[in-house]
Amino acid sequence: MQQWQIELQNCVRTLDELEQYIPIENKDHMREVLANMRLSITPHTLRLIDFKNPNDPILLMCVPSDRELRFSPEELTDPIGDEAKSPIPFLTHRYPDRVLVYATFFCSLFCRFCFRRTKTGEATPGPSAEDRDRIVAYLRAHPEVDEVILTGGDPLTLLDEQLEDWFSRLRSVSTVSRIRIHTRVPVNLPSRITNRLVELLRRYSDATHPMYIVTHFNHPNEIAPENVEAIAKLVDAGIVVHNQGPLLRGVNDDSVILEMLFKKLTNMRVVPYYLHQLDLAKGTNHFRVPIERGIEIMRELQGRVTGIALPRYVIDLPGGKGKVPLAHRYVKKQTDSAYQIESPFGEFVNYTEPEK
Repeated sequence: MQQWQIELQNCVRTLDELEQYIPIENKDHMREVLANMRLSITPHTLRLIDFKNPNDPILLMCVPSDRELRFSPEELTDPIGDEAKSPIPFLTHRYPDRVLVYATFFCSLFCRFCFRRTKTGEATPGPSAEDRDRIVAYLRAHPEVDEVILTGGDPLTLLDEQLEDWFSRLRSVSTVSRIRIHTRVPVNLPSRITNRLVELLRRYSDATHPMYIVTHFNHPNEIAPENVEAIAKLVDAGIVVHNQGPLLRGVNDDSVILEMLFKKLTNMRVVPYYLHQLDLAKGTNHFRVPIERGIEIMRELQGRVTGIALPRYVIDLPGGKGKVPLAHRYVKKQTDSAYQIESPFGEFVNYTEPEK
């Protein structure tokens, strides 16, 4: 058994185990919370939490709270329309050129803000061999799809042999150029990034058929030496690594915190990709930040942070209607040919269009 598998076996998964780290006041409420979404915290993550601080950002992200029992009318079971855009089981086809494929619904750590909590929070089985065959057949029937995003759950919690089965199947479809893996394993279980896994990823990635990893670092406190080492292994092997994550109230809704995070990631050769407005998943209202505040945070970062370290602030519209950017309006039209444009420093500059 490998080290990462031993760590998975030693995750905190029960209230009794959690109580060894933090007092639990109302166990009945907490049992109700865990009935909606399970608990799992990896040993690596436990070592990074300051349990003496009730507002520790990592604690807030992974320790269950009775606030998860407070539902708002606008919250949804399927907030971004995964099911509505699912033509076959375990596949979502929302955009013309790419699909989501749910390789597993298991995670090493269950994030309390998860937008797929009704799937990942339960013991939902992953796709069978027949399901995988149907997915490959669907891809062959839809040559417009040139990118497959393996998601879940967390695909990198699968065994190497299971991952290779996915990779070989996907690479058998000539029209699929890119494979993207969405994973929080480099954050919560960096020991999973073994030399063998890296070699497997490298083997199925080349100059015209790249493999992308999209991680989910949400706070600079999540970046420990083990995480830096795991990311370096991936990048050194030629795997392109991006990062996306949600804007979370009380965790990272601060321009100073996000500046630290984005710069650390960029120094690790990770591209900050998306900062998401939190989806309308049931029981996550206490994590949501007003859009106006999110736009203001990004405005504070503009001009202060190098462009290569700035992600796009986006929202996944409810009902599977797609992803759109959220941004401050810098351009103000004055006449048919003249504009006033606000600089990153708050000055207004005139710009005249070319003559027609």
